[in-house]
Order: sequence, then structure tokens, then C-alpha cells
Amino acid sequence: MAGTEEEQQKAAYEIRLLTKTSVLNRSCLVEADAIPLLLNLLSSSNPAAQENAIAALMNLSKYSKSKRIMIESGGLDLIVGVLNEGLKIEARQHAAGTFFYLASVEEYRKMIGKIPDAIPALMELVRDGPDRSKKNALVTIFSLLMSPENHWRVLAAGFVPLLVNLLTSSQREDIITDSLAVLATLAEKLDGTMAIISAGTLPVIAEVLSSLNSRPAKEYCVSLLLALCINDGANVVPLLVKNPSLMVALYSLLTDGTPRARKKANSLIRILHAFIEKGSSSLMATALPPEQFIHGFLKSCNLLFHGWSLLFRRSA
Repeated sequence: MAGTEEEQQKAAYEIRLLTKTSVLNRSCLVEADAIPLLLNLLSSSNPAAQENAIAALMNLSKYSKSKRIMIESGGLDLIVGVLNEGLKIEARQHAAGTFFYLASVEEYRKMIGKIPDAIPALMELVRDGPDRSKKNALVTIFSLLMSPENHWRVLAAGFVPLLVNLLTSSQREDIITDSLAVLATLAEKLDGTMAIISAGTLPVIAEVLSSLNSRPAKEYCVSLLLALCINDGANVVPLLVKNPSLMVALYSLLTDGTPRARKKANSLIRILHAFIEKGSSSLMATALPPEQFIHGFLKSCNLLFHGWSLLFRRSA
């Protein structure tokens, strides 16, 4: 991409536009060797040139052949550089999005996880970025967790307390849902369960399950609670049975939830009731009377539910 700095910036912008919606344009630009030229612009001191280049690369990374070329051209370290020190927050946001698409390939998920600065940079974006940047970083972390070896890296970066804080501080239902998705995935392993319990998460999860209308959010809540009970039931179950609103929410899911959510809610209810039946009379007293269950169920039937997807809703 020869020319002056301004000409390079304009060329990157044009490529960004061409790659936004057209699969054919992406294919043609890949065949024209645009990827190495765009990667060179990631180290540009021109904020606009850098942003347009990484946005174009994010769009190109949706095309399967582009992923291999980016990796073979040394793109991972350059993209991490933008993720860490992008001249504009939008550039960092697009870098996270690029990793999201690259992480659809198992080998590349492993490679991204092994880069020391990658997961901490995503964590910083979740903590300090605007909402769209938070979402891009969260779904990228979720994708990276599909490789088991990245599990401990996410825990070591300190993600759990940050995610719990998002559950209580974010006003966006989609970000809360994405946070729950990551927590539910972490909870599948014992070390993740321990980190989540240590962060004092149980009351927060129960509150989210009772208050949100989002079906995906509720399903992730139930998945999370079920995993916690399976991995550390002795500490988790006694606390859950003392929460009447949780039981109401679980019973409402038996009818209003997705098939998978109903199945998990039923499993969780069985665990809680088994504990109550074996417990002392004082624990029995914490269970809800049947009429309260019915009242909660009828109330829940009036809730409006909204869908959710981990895919980005908008391109760069």
C-alpha cells in the first residue's frame, strides 16, 4: 500500500467499506494480497489509518481463507499490539472483534491464549471500555474458553470479580448475558467454581435470575448455579435453599424457559429439594409454601423475553 500517509489512510478506509458486507469483495481483496499491507498499517502513528486497517482486517477475518493468511503473516502479535495500545478505543474494539473471528478455529484459539498480553488486554477492555468494546471483548473471551487451556489463563487474569461487578453495575441486558455466559463456562471446572464462590457471586446470580427477562440470561444463570452445585454442593446448596425468590424463578422456567433451560432448572430443583428433605426442620422452614410457588409462577408468565446471540450484531 504505497503512497503518502494520507493516501494509505484513504486506501484503508476504502478497503474497510468494501469488506463490510460483500463476501465477494473480501475474497478478491484476499487474492490481491491486501492482508499483509493492512497488517503493516497497524503500527501506523496515524489513528485513522490504524483504525481503518484493523476494522478492515476484522471484516476480512470473517472469510475463512483470511484467517490462515493473517496468522502466517505474523498478524497475531500486531493485533495484540492494537488491542493493548490502539490509538483509538475503536481500534482496540475492532482488534477484539478480529480475535473473536480468528478464535473460531481451535488452533488459533490456542495460539491467541498463549500470547501473554492477549487475555489481560481483553480484560482491560472489559473493565474500562465503552459498552460495545466490553461486548466485543466478552464474546471473544467466551470463544477462547472453548479451548480448555485458556480456562486457567482467564482465571489468573482476575476476570471473575470483574464479571461479577458487571452483573451489578451494567444497565445493558446483553452485557449481563455475556458476562453470565463466561461465568457459566468457567464454573464447569472446579477451580472456576471456587473462584466464583469466593467472589460472593451467589446472591448476585439469584437476583439476576429473578429480575431479568432475557431467556439466554436466565438459562446461563441456571447453568451456572447447576455447575456450582455439582462442583461444590456442600457449600452452595445450603445457601440456595434459603432464597425463596430463586425457587420461584426456577419453577417459572419449567414452563417459560427454553427446553435446555427447563431441563437444567428441573435438575437444580431436584438437588435443592433433595437437600431440604434430608435437612433439619429449620432448613425445611426456608422452603416456599406451595401457594407462594403458584403465585410466583403466575407472575412470571407475564414477563417478556428477548433473544440473544454471541455473534456481533454489527460489523465495523
